[in-house]
Amino acid sequence: MAELIAKKRISISKTLWLKYAVMFFVGLIIGFRTVPSSVIGTVYMSSLFVCGWFGVRNKLDKFFTMLPFICYMEVYMRGFIKSVPYLGIQYMLIFVFGYLIISGFRKSKAHSYAFVLMIVYGFIEFLGGLFPDDPHLLRPVLVQSFALIIMITWASFNRLSPVLIHKLLTNFKLAAVFLAGVVLVAHLRGGISYNSASNFESSNGMAPVQLSGYLGFGSILLLISFMNPEESLYKAIHLVLFAVCTSVMILTFSRGGLYFVSVITLIYMYFNRASFRSYFKFIFFIPIGWGIYNYVVKETNGAIVKRYQRKEVANRDVLIVAGFKLFLDEPVFGVGTSNYTTQVVNRRYFSQSSTAHNEFVRAMAEHGLLGFFTYWLFFILIFFEIIKRTGPNKEFSIYFLALFCLIIVHNGLKISIQPILMMLAVANPNVVSIHKKIINVFKPSIIQQLPQTS
Repeated sequence: MAELIAKKRISISKTLWLKYAVMFFVGLIIGFRTVPSSVIGTVYMSSLFVCGWFGVRNKLDKFFTMLPFICYMEVYMRGFIKSVPYLGIQYMLIFVFGYLIISGFRKSKAHSYAFVLMIVYGFIEFLGGLFPDDPHLLRPVLVQSFALIIMITWASFNRLSPVLIHKLLTNFKLAAVFLAGVVLVAHLRGGISYNSASNFESSNGMAPVQLSGYLGFGSILLLISFMNPEESLYKAIHLVLFAVCTSVMILTFSRGGLYFVSVITLIYMYFNRASFRSYFKFIFFIPIGWGIYNYVVKETNGAIVKRYQRKEVANRDVLIVAGFKLFLDEPVFGVGTSNYTTQVVNRRYFSQSSTAHNEFVRAMAEHGLLGFFTYWLFFILIFFEIIKRTGPNKEFSIYFLALFCLIIVHNGLKISIQPILMMLAVANPNVVSIHKKIINVFKPSIIQQLPQTS
């Protein structure tokens, strides 16, 4: 029996190597743009519809198999294929999870009631958008917010099984390797002009700040996989891929991704503080970190060092101050949904039109105390709900919640993995039976083979 299990684990390891290799190779092909845009757009939209169909049919296993790859193509589609709706994934998420909520409303009971605050916030967003300064700015804000609210609501009535969580996170790792391959093409081609700002050239023409969220999440998952003793057969794979994803992420010159990885690493060290073995594994990252540092410094002729020495954060500090000024101007109802962008210029708090790049600040500036007491209080309540959980459920939910908050503080609410992170944070409670509490509902292993449950 032991020999049979060993052979199966080796087989799985070889399969995992192959999957990562295939995804990286496909990423290179897409990055070199050898495939016509019309073909990519057609395949993408077809995949989006098929994924949505699986969702409304409640075939979540297939839905979560496709979703990570669709999400990680989002930044590429936004950059190069304008015929695809900019918020296509968000529309699909709203439709799928809205349908699931309506169809299963009478069959399920909420395990968290914090979502009520987000429902109220959604109404505030809608009413605050009745008189926008610029109607073109309103739709993206409402769509992103509604996608988040609907997924949080669905997650409050449902629990994701360990198998679904493992499958989703495994596919997110594969998708991150794919995206790293797309970005790496820019460095294989060369001729990049580096300065001390976020760099579209080194991002292969895609949005650097958005890439930092995608690649940061991928690097975090690869790091956790490397640290996980139950995935010891895959250490070499995950260490190499962590180095690749982190390197191309840093070379986008968007500092957010590195901040995300650093903060989640510190949280990981806190949760595993009693295990000397976990800390010992970080020794492996000393040569990896040194190698990444030397590579990016050489690649950028030292420009990356100047980038991280800059004290200002792309005017985000000024935008935060501007947001608080708007809040003080209109403390009760705020300036209205999507009006931050125009009002910071009209009131001379900022020199040009800009979003808040921070959802917590936007909620206060655009909705006043109403936004503060609904949006902010939701995250406070959900945090206290999570810290009452035990075992891996608590640990991984903290990772998901922390990463979501880091992204919306750095970039606002703009990419499709954000509502998925909150879904994972909310829909991962400890399961309580009549007789006892089952602590290890969610094992740390991302690839662990578990019996299928629903």
